[in-house]
Amino acid sequence: GCAAQRGAKPRCQPHGPGKPWLETAVVPEASSVRCSLDSQVAVMTPWLRQASLITVVFQNTALALCMRYSRIPKEDGSKELYLVSTAVFAGEVMKLLVSSVLASWSYSPLELMKLFFSRDALVMLIPAALYSFQNGLQYVAASNLDVSVCQVLYQMKLVTTALFSVTMLGRQLSRNQWLGIAACAAGVAVVQLSTVETQSKTDQSRQAWIGFVAVTTACMTSGLAAVYTEKIFKTGNTSLWVRNMHLAAWSLMAVGSSMAVTDGAKIGQKGFFFRWDGMVCTVVALQALGGMAVAVVAKYADNISKGFATAVSIILTCFASVFVFNMQPSMVFLLGTSLVLMSLYLYTLSPPAPQGYLEVRTKDVEVNGISAKAIQLGKNSH
Repeated sequence: GCAAQRGAKPRCQPHGPGKPWLETAVVPEASSVRCSLDSQVAVMTPWLRQASLITVVFQNTALALCMRYSRIPKEDGSKELYLVSTAVFAGEVMKLLVSSVLASWSYSPLELMKLFFSRDALVMLIPAALYSFQNGLQYVAASNLDVSVCQVLYQMKLVTTALFSVTMLGRQLSRNQWLGIAACAAGVAVVQLSTVETQSKTDQSRQAWIGFVAVTTACMTSGLAAVYTEKIFKTGNTSLWVRNMHLAAWSLMAVGSSMAVTDGAKIGQKGFFFRWDGMVCTVVALQALGGMAVAVVAKYADNISKGFATAVSIILTCFASVFVFNMQPSMVFLLGTSLVLMSLYLYTLSPPAPQGYLEVRTKDVEVNGISAKAIQLGKNSH
């Protein structure tokens, strides 16, 4: 797809020697034209990409802090807390509602209903199932591995995401970028390792090989789901928010089923909103905001950049915990922070030349008295 607007193709002859005009289209002079073979996004808005990544950083940081604070026992001495499953379910409901409102700006209610219940909704069933499967594998891994080992191994998801981006999206990464990805995964693992308390290793019921297989498979499914979602969001004509509605709907089914099985009896006895307060509502709102930000990142940025944004948010969360929860940073934590900062430098150092783009040439023309530009499409020399 090309960013050129559809219009009459002017009859014009090239001035001077050069390639013949293969195709022309009328576009405004201020338009920037970029044709990509690996996505249907013709114009990449830099500010939207940057804003979405910054939002992911601060949303993840705020969510981690608020979620931790919401799980602290209340001052009344009661140790009973709200059910996490109800907060997750409410977050998916809010994500579905917000996506519906955003999608309604582009479609009439009848059109939106047709799109929502169309066969196209089945496309988002795959990532929803992968995410649900991944969550289950994380519980299996946590049951058979020490928390520290599980957290370190789970950082492989950044590497698997990069591998799937190369194989499924044709993305080209330089040696420095691969080094940056490896350094980021190592840095986050070291940071999280520094915050884990010593665990007892005498539990004979644990089987390490099962935990290792589970966390490895979880990393694979995480990378596959993220890159598959990115590919779907960047291709086709379906609105981003309609896609997000589909994803939220399938996720609601999975989360709702899990909630009914694990906490159904407690909800029936104590109610859905048991022990909810303003902080819990904030957590739910931040979860929904995260779903919106991730959708925009998948559309206008990429999941590798999202991985780095998440790494930065982990660092910020740990620094904020020093002041909020009186956490004492160690030398190991500072080492992990240094690795993450170094990885950001490596990843942004000398990025490779864009691959898979069509050569675009412009030429001033006049069609029906309107000054415009004609574009010439040719093969990329790279």
